[in-house]
Amino acid sequence: MKIDWHRKADAESVGESASLLRRSRRRGGLESGLESTFEATGTDDAASASHAGPSERERLDRLDEALATSHPAVTKVEQDAIKDEVLAGARSGLAKVNQGEPPQNFTLGEQIGLEAVILTNGERPSLFVRDGFVDLNAPDIGDWGLGLNRFQNVIRKVISSVGRIDVPVRPWFAGTCFVVAEGLVVTNRHVLEEIATQDAAGTWTLNWPDATTVDFVGEDGSAAATKFKVTGVAFAGPDPINRSINFAHLDMAILRVDPASNPTNPFPMPVTFETDTVQPKARGDLYVVGFPGQPRIWAFDGKPPTGHETTQVISTLFNNKFGVKRLAPGTVRIGAGEVARDEQNWICAHDASTLGGNSGSCVADLSGDGFRVVALHFAGANREQNWAHVAARLRDKLSNFSATFVP
Repeated sequence: MKIDWHRKADAESVGESASLLRRSRRRGGLESGLESTFEATGTDDAASASHAGPSERERLDRLDEALATSHPAVTKVEQDAIKDEVLAGARSGLAKVNQGEPPQNFTLGEQIGLEAVILTNGERPSLFVRDGFVDLNAPDIGDWGLGLNRFQNVIRKVISSVGRIDVPVRPWFAGTCFVVAEGLVVTNRHVLEEIATQDAAGTWTLNWPDATTVDFVGEDGSAAATKFKVTGVAFAGPDPINRSINFAHLDMAILRVDPASNPTNPFPMPVTFETDTVQPKARGDLYVVGFPGQPRIWAFDGKPPTGHETTQVISTLFNNKFGVKRLAPGTVRIGAGEVARDEQNWICAHDASTLGGNSGSCVADLSGDGFRVVALHFAGANREQNWAHVAARLRDKLSNFSATFVP
């Protein structure tokens, strides 16, 4: 892994990470204040600077412990070098945040170090799902355990409705989906384009009609599986996605799944959709359930996309089990219909930790009842490009398929 740790960082990414580290975290479900180790820098967060969060030393100690127990799939020499660079970047990056250093003055190593702190200190963890729920004692769960435990019963129901779309070619799965009605699951159109082909008349044909399934377990370490056969396409957004991001295009599809193809297991219950078109609102808490996949190594000419190196390093260190079910809590960064260049007013932005396989994940509320799905995730990598279609603004697209969507 060749990384120029000393080149200039992406200022926007650094600004997002620094803002997150300064922002209040919850204490008993209520907002606390700025981290005591960080000085207010003229942001809106300054008004909340009354309660202390983890100290800089505590953050570095937690990161050091996480690095000591991680086992990246690279050589021992490369492991040690990467860990040293990440810890050094975190140390100097936190110091710069504390001193109010402008984002443009950070290095890539410091950018990656801050991202590592955020992931391992509980600000934005990516938690394994095992036996239908997350480990509330996980060292990186941070303060999220309070809300997750409070809504555990209903969150379990949401988790059980989320499946992995398996295919017979590497990397053996295409994305995430979740149940909207008996025999129907929703995913992204760009996921559909990986498993099926559309002819000139608009008819879709599965590329592997006898070997495309949905597994609603897919947990790390689990030998169990509840696979149901995908039989066709019930709906697809009208515009091709072609592995690009266009806010004017609906990146959504609904697949038909045969409940009778697995007679030993009941088909999971559908999720309940949010119907309020102003939801989700900025700063509201949420969680994403899906199957993060291994990021692609950049092997093309030209400049890699923003955030590529950060994602590559972080996933190498901490996310070296891919394609298994995870829950990632986070916050709504930009509310429903308020994202720039979203002329359809059907997108929101969030900062939960995600990777490519999260395409098609459900985004559920964690501020209210923990049960309602507020959005369909379609693009993201950590805090670089986390976007989702707002569920309540897709009523005309979903109401024909999901009785739970209509109040």
